[in-house]
Amino acid sequence: MRYIDEIENAVKDYLDGDYEITETKGIPSIEDVPFGKKAKKMKLCAYCIDIRKSTELLTVHQKQTCGKIHKAFLAAAAKVVLENGGEIRSFNGDGLLAFWPANYKSEVSNAVKAAMITKWLLDDKLSPHFEKYRKIDFGIGIDWSDVYIMRAGIPRNSDNNDLIFIGKCVNYSTAIANQAGDPNHVEISENVYVNLEDEVLYEQEDGEKVDRWMNGTVKWKGEDHKSKCTSWPWKIE
Repeated sequence: MRYIDEIENAVKDYLDGDYEITETKGIPSIEDVPFGKKAKKMKLCAYCIDIRKSTELLTVHQKQTCGKIHKAFLAAAAKVVLENGGEIRSFNGDGLLAFWPANYKSEVSNAVKAAMITKWLLDDKLSPHFEKYRKIDFGIGIDWSDVYIMRAGIPRNSDNNDLIFIGKCVNYSTAIANQAGDPNHVEISENVYVNLEDEVLYEQEDGEKVDRWMNGTVKWKGEDHKSKCTSWPWKIE
C-alpha cells in the first residue's frame, strides 16, 4: 500500500465515529495514552511563560549570546515549575508550556505560586546576571479548564509522536502570556482567580489582608476578556 493510502485511511478513521474518553485526575505520561481513537480527560491548569520581544534579541546580540539568554531563562523557569508540582509538556524556543492538575484550589494555587516565584527570580534575584546582556522582560499566563489529552503522530516511532492537549486553557494561557509584561509579569484568568487560596490572593499589611491583584483585560478571539494581574513577587529566603 502506498503511504498516501495509509494516510487517507488513518484520517478517515480518526475523523469518523466516537472516541473512547477516560476520566483521569493525574497528568498522564506518553505511555499512558494509547494510539487510536482514545483520549484522557481531566481538569488542568495551563501555565505559559515566554520572553517579551525575543526576536529583538537576535538583532542586538549574536546567536550564541541569544542561546545563552534563552537557555538560562528556560532553566530557571523550568526548575520553578517542577519544584512546585507542575509538569512541563513543551518548549518553544523562548518559552515553555506546563500543566498542573486542577481538581482542588491547592493545585491551582500552586501554579500561581510558581508564577510569583518566577517573577521574583527573573525580575529581582537573577536580574543582575541577565543585565550583563539585557534585562529580561517576560509574561506568564495561567488559565484552567477541561482538557482532552491524545497521542498524536506516527505509531512505533518514539521520535515522532507525542501527547497533544486540547482545551481552552491551553490557548488562552498563551494569549495571556503574550500580553503580560513588566511590571505585571503574572496574569491569570478570572476562573483561576476565583479558585485561589488566600496565601496567593492576599498579603498582610498593617495587620490587614490586602488583595494584590488588579483588574486586567485580555484580547482573545477578537474580544476583550476580564483577567487579573499582579506585580507581587513571592520571595524565597
